[in-house]
Amino acid sequence: MSLAKSKKKILTERDMQVPELVKEYKLLTTKQIKELLYPSLQKAQTRLKAVYEAGLVKRYPYPVLLKEGGKGEFVYHVGKKPKLVYSKVLHTLELNKIRIAFEKACEQTENIKLIDFIPEYKGQVEKGKIKRLVEQEVVLQDGVKTTLIPDAVLCLENKNTNRKALFYIEVDLGTEKITTGKRNEYSLLKKMLVYKEYVKDEKYKKYSSVNYYEYEFRGIRVLSVMDSSTRIRSLRRELFNQGIKKFIWLTESSEISAGTVFSKIWLMANIEDNNRYSIIG
Repeated sequence: MSLAKSKKKILTERDMQVPELVKEYKLLTTKQIKELLYPSLQKAQTRLKAVYEAGLVKRYPYPVLLKEGGKGEFVYHVGKKPKLVYSKVLHTLELNKIRIAFEKACEQTENIKLIDFIPEYKGQVEKGKIKRLVEQEVVLQDGVKTTLIPDAVLCLENKNTNRKALFYIEVDLGTEKITTGKRNEYSLLKKMLVYKEYVKDEKYKKYSSVNYYEYEFRGIRVLSVMDSSTRIRSLRRELFNQGIKKFIWLTESSEISAGTVFSKIWLMANIEDNNRYSIIG
């Protein structure tokens, strides 16, 4: 049944879902909308053109570097055009790639339920429950105080045992230093050291409260999705030297898809262990 017309192109009920979908994820590429809604990329391209021409969504070319071939696919959004800060756009899109992979994987996996995926860009209140990331102050070993805000929080449940697991997602775009000797300069290692203190102080238990999941979590796992195997090796070496061996797991961005996130694609921080593991068993 047609619900709208634009330049003689009929919009379907599926097409009419696109604006709310884009609003929910903030930014989505053509390929990501295809993963969520359409059976093929060609179909998505055709239908999204009609949705765009109807004025229901806005779009701009994916911001790729000239060395990567210039113009890429479209990025869709609603409302005011976001500031085109290259790194922030890529970060949101990479985070959504991970989010979609977990959502689709849970749909395809009989015994694993997705309880929540809270990306950093969400901060609303739903039915009296706070659905935003917990910003918590962490005191490092040298006395420096900092605030930990993960890129995303993921909560999964095993339907057979009713056990829940809490994961924190960190996205690496390959642009930040692995480590630095400068006290006030950011590095991936420094953020992981913040997690080390965060876990030691059991601050993740905030998510056990009634405002979140009402489940007594005994720990977390940090899932670091990284730009390359070279950067993974470098970070694992630094983590191992800091005594971090287990709770940080790493994989390459290229490994992430709905068909793989629950497979054995994850390396533990322990550089002496090169086995790959699944996060669900």
